[in-house]
Amino acid sequence: MLKNVCRQDDVKLFGAPMEDTLSFRPGTRFAPQKIRAILPYLEYTTIFGNVTKPLCDLGDVELLQGAPAENVARIERFIQRVDPPFIMVGGEHTATLAALNAVRPDTYVHIDAHFDLRDQWPPGQKLSHATFARRAHEKLGFYAIYIGVRAYDDEEYKYAEEADFYVLQGSDFTRGDVADAVSTASGRVYLSLDIDVLDPSEAPGVGTPEAGGLTYRKLEYLLADLILTLRPVAVDIMEYSPPNDVSDVTAVKVVRLIMHIAAMLQ
Repeated sequence: MLKNVCRQDDVKLFGAPMEDTLSFRPGTRFAPQKIRAILPYLEYTTIFGNVTKPLCDLGDVELLQGAPAENVARIERFIQRVDPPFIMVGGEHTATLAALNAVRPDTYVHIDAHFDLRDQWPPGQKLSHATFARRAHEKLGFYAIYIGVRAYDDEEYKYAEEADFYVLQGSDFTRGDVADAVSTASGRVYLSLDIDVLDPSEAPGVGTPEAGGLTYRKLEYLLADLILTLRPVAVDIMEYSPPNDVSDVTAVKVVRLIMHIAAMLQ
């Protein structure tokens, strides 16, 4: 499934094992190595059939523990040398700021239990996993579509409203609702998936679990609707946390999602 020599049109995979600002349960820096460890042992079947073209593995970005601004800069420089399409595996969600800086999308799709639009979190800290989307929007001015959000501060909700972002809250939205959201997108698209959008009963291995999330099957079809319609230049899967997983319940879902996404990006 993985190879190390890349062609320009290959789907590239790389890890961004950043973990500098998590506010609850640590462990996301171990996600890329865990994914690589179990990937060879699972079938490559997706809802589109088997993945036959291997991913090109670019390894992990070399990072400094505890230096968020420097790590964002390192990830951005790494991505600038990568031809899309690519899949980035985090690591905390702050790493997505680097991808947005490098890709500079017109539309940003954020699938997550949280907005990540706080101005500071924790108080006094401007750059973190809970603030990165606000920092990115302040700099880049993209349009954003939020899907699956169910836990937020009033400040974040107000920011999303004032920015005129499209927000599908919770898990009860329909495919028609998704189609309405997609119809508002335009231009170059980047898609980011925080695995905590799933309900903790389905994905316990996350840093900040929130009750009431999506089922895995609904997420699979949501990604199909989004990726096949919007054709994002790149996708990331963030905040899987192996130390907080139970019997690799979350890991096998993350691997399956990587294969699912790769099949659509090819």
